[in-house]
Amino acid sequence: MALVIDEDRQRILDATETVLVTGGPGSGKTTIALAKAQRVVEGGLSPGQHVLFLSFSRAAVARVVDASKLQLPKALQARLSIQTFHSLFWEILQTYGYLLGTKRRLELLLPQDEKALKNFAESQDLDWNEERERLFREEGKVSFDLFAEKTRLLLERSARIRRLVAARFPLIVVDESQDTANDQWACVRLLAEHTQLICLADLDQQIYDFREGVSADRVNQILDELHPIRVDLQGQNHRSPDSEISTFGNDILLGTPRGSGYRGVSQIMFRPDAINRNNAIRMAVGRALTAARAAAGEKPIESMAILATWGRGVNLVSQALREDGARKGIPHRVVFDEAAVLLSSRLVAFLMEPRRGPEQQLLDVAEALDLSAGVFRARGKKGNLAIAAKLAATAIQCRSGKKPGANTAAGKLLQVVAATSTHTFSGDPKRDWLDMRGLIRQSGNNDIASISKDVDQLVLFQRGQRIANGFTELWQRQGEYAGARASLDAALAEDYLLSGRREAHGIHVMTIHASKGKEFDVVIVFDDHHSCPLDRNEAHPHQASRRLFRVAITRAKHHVLVLNDRYTPTVLMQGHNLAPP
Repeated sequence: MALVIDEDRQRILDATETVLVTGGPGSGKTTIALAKAQRVVEGGLSPGQHVLFLSFSRAAVARVVDASKLQLPKALQARLSIQTFHSLFWEILQTYGYLLGTKRRLELLLPQDEKALKNFAESQDLDWNEERERLFREEGKVSFDLFAEKTRLLLERSARIRRLVAARFPLIVVDESQDTANDQWACVRLLAEHTQLICLADLDQQIYDFREGVSADRVNQILDELHPIRVDLQGQNHRSPDSEISTFGNDILLGTPRGSGYRGVSQIMFRPDAINRNNAIRMAVGRALTAARAAAGEKPIESMAILATWGRGVNLVSQALREDGARKGIPHRVVFDEAAVLLSSRLVAFLMEPRRGPEQQLLDVAEALDLSAGVFRARGKKGNLAIAAKLAATAIQCRSGKKPGANTAAGKLLQVVAATSTHTFSGDPKRDWLDMRGLIRQSGNNDIASISKDVDQLVLFQRGQRIANGFTELWQRQGEYAGARASLDAALAEDYLLSGRREAHGIHVMTIHASKGKEFDVVIVFDDHHSCPLDRNEAHPHQASRRLFRVAITRAKHHVLVLNDRYTPTVLMQGHNLAPP
């Protein structure tokens, strides 16, 4: 957006103390924060200093990165440090974490590993909080949920660390500050003693208050504890200025339908039986794209989101878009719970690694069994945990030298491992990855074969180039994929801690919560009474549901289409007479 400096924005640029900037989606909070960052950088930074942008969301980090590239000269972009809370806290913990009584060299416990360990601990009636603390203290393994707590302890106990961290960042911008958890906020407040803080907040977009430590009073805390300059950009809209998308979102939030249509907003009603529902979902994609192109004029339409309140709705939408034999599939990406999927990818990476020789084959099978057990632990539920326990027990037997029966899961994995010993790898990571996935799929055991379905979801080489580049580097350096698992984990850790960015083009299917911080050219909001009601069965006046619905609506730049159950439409749409696209 073009930056127009009015009186309010000038106050932000001129301020030397803490500033709280509030405003709705597209009101220009990020734009003015980047302008402030530019002024600080141009005013002169010492070597090693940066302006820090912080967000709890990797999607929001990616959005700020994009905005900085458009708004700031290239020479200044290098002086911005745009991070999630997790990535900043991990840096601090790696440097000073040993002061809390753990090992000097810490190891990141990736979310997929944490989920598997947590499910296993709970199946053994162990207290996961105690086990997580033990892993940190004795083994130096740090789960993501401990980052903020341990960093807070370091900052609380050491004024020197506070000053050292703050000295690196003479300006810290906290995006989505209304959704910061208690420990995150405590860290920010401690650093504010020694540096300037700008908090960006939308009072009507706090949708993570169900998470432990996220307070509905966070903005009041900022006001009470830091006494900031308050600048309100509410009512301004630069994301979708040529439409009434923002107006519609606000009317949904306030429950004040105007009884007539909104420019840039449409509705399709579907019959709830599976055939008609699926037809409506596919039809909505085409109609929403057509409407968005008409609204955008010469601007390209590159991205669409189809949003639902719950995962069940996401699954229904994805099923409708897939190929069904009679119709071609509509290409799309699903944002999903990745734990089991990423653990399954580690099994594939293991199969790409060179084998240790025939005499070590049972040890290789034991390792494959342990990796497979991790997948089933991450899936959770009693049946999967039982399978995981059996696989892990068989791994112990294999390490003792006992060969598994040919028709057991371990026996089939033995055949897979043996096949990798004679497989000729091409050096093309994508092709070799698919070959190993195929061996799992054709293993002849249903449990083992099911792991390949998790691998299918990853769509590994669309997720990002880091993984592919890592495998390519291994092959070019060694002529084999030795260390493939370590390379995979390093790429995933970098993805979690740094940008975490996904390709923005195409159709994305996700929950509304997962869409927070993102922008799309066009948005379809799917409301199904049986799988993902927009009102989430909340009692009147449905305030939390209204906030969530508004978040979904305001992700769109050019068009929003609401896809409603014809016979049981959400109460949130009562009084809104929207036309079809």
